[in-house]
Amino acid sequence: MNRFATIAVCLATVAATCTVVAAPAMANTAGTDVVISEVYGGGGNSGATFTNDFIELYNPTAAAIALDGWSVQYASASGTSWSATPLHGSIPAGGHYLVQEAQGAAGTTPLPTPDATGTLAMSGSSGKVALVSSTAALSCGTACAATVVDFVGYGTANDREGSGPAPALTNTTADARTNGVDTDDNLADFTRGTPAPENSGGGDTATVAVTNPGDRTGTVGTAIAPITLTATGGTPPYTWEATGLPGGLVITAAGVISGTPDTAGTSTVAVTATDAAGAAGSATFAFEVAGPGKLR
Repeated sequence: MNRFATIAVCLATVAATCTVVAAPAMANTAGTDVVISEVYGGGGNSGATFTNDFIELYNPTAAAIALDGWSVQYASASGTSWSATPLHGSIPAGGHYLVQEAQGAAGTTPLPTPDATGTLAMSGSSGKVALVSSTAALSCGTACAATVVDFVGYGTANDREGSGPAPALTNTTADARTNGVDTDDNLADFTRGTPAPENSGGGDTATVAVTNPGDRTGTVGTAIAPITLTATGGTPPYTWEATGLPGGLVITAAGVISGTPDTAGTSTVAVTATDAAGAAGSATFAFEVAGPGKLR
């Protein structure tokens, strides 16, 4: 969509006077162009999981759209000074495109492989993001240029689409477009929640890798030493599940296996860690339980 249209109002007097005013353009509600689908400015800040800020785009159409010569741009909530990150390649039909921005000193998890990389230092609470069909930096404050394809003001931003800006953010929350729908109203279209970056390859989080605890043994009637499972990647915290545990053993959601085996035999145990964004990783190992009093 074009962010703003310009209306010229001319007054016929002895000398014609013409006043130019900015008015909101009609939204591209037909879903025929790329939109900004998620913004996150808390990357690398205190308490953050992800190490970088990011801007995610979405293509609601049935065909790939070339982004060469386009850019994503950022300005502070009330600023007129914009910085741009050039885009390249294309965004697949029905797919996403991830732009990695500035990295902070904190955070534990890198973003999925980005489709483009910049150094925009976005606010973790309020700001303005524009998708522009050129790489020239904007200079607008509250009325952005006609080359703007999409626009998101969040928090206390003095410019936005529609009735109000998207919700203010924190170091652990992002604003995401609800189901990819664009009604040209930031307040209505975006919901604050856990950051879930997705690149053009469909990666919505970094890979979750479960550390294999190795094969285990036990004896019927004797409590095992608790086994604490670990994982890396994705978006902690993880929720754990297991299948194939010997009778008498249980696993907690935090990933601790404990209990007293009650049946002899060998089991193949599969443990799965699911992160906060829904990505999962698994590992399998053997668990042999000997009968009571038997040497192992």
